[in-house]
Amino acid sequence: MNASPPVVIRRPSPAKFAAEATAAAALYLASRRATLPGLRDPLTEAQTHAWMRTTVFERHSVRIADVDGEIVGFASRDGAWLMNLYVKPGWTGRGIGSRLLATVLAEAAAITPVLRLSTFARNEGARRFYERHGFTAVMFGDGNANAEGEADVRYERSTRD
Repeated sequence: MNASPPVVIRRPSPAKFAAEATAAAALYLASRRATLPGLRDPLTEAQTHAWMRTTVFERHSVRIADVDGEIVGFASRDGAWLMNLYVKPGWTGRGIGSRLLATVLAEAAAITPVLRLSTFARNEGARRFYERHGFTAVMFGDGNANAEGEADVRYERSTRD
């Protein structure tokens, strides 16, 4: 019986910066399309790739879930905010999101007592995931505060639990 290769949680590789940002952008787009059909995308695909490279990978603290050189998930944090946590379609349900979140929480604990995030209200899978991991809904929005125009939920959780 062959064991599947291990999931490695790591920072982006400076030597592979462009390729990893491109892979993360493709994963982000595929994940959103798979989980939230009909979601309005305020950016073109090219703009999303540029945003991933120049904002997410350059300005956020990014962690990548890597399986044998394939990026199967990523998370990014900006201060006290979890900005992104996505797992590649076909790879969900394997604990990858939980491992990424645990890594982000551990890192955030050094700088903030609370980690915050927003998710779309209709993203029931994400909401269950965050609630299972100790996040509490603290505010409900009508979509006026995000580019997609979707009702959203703000969650918070202590980083010291």
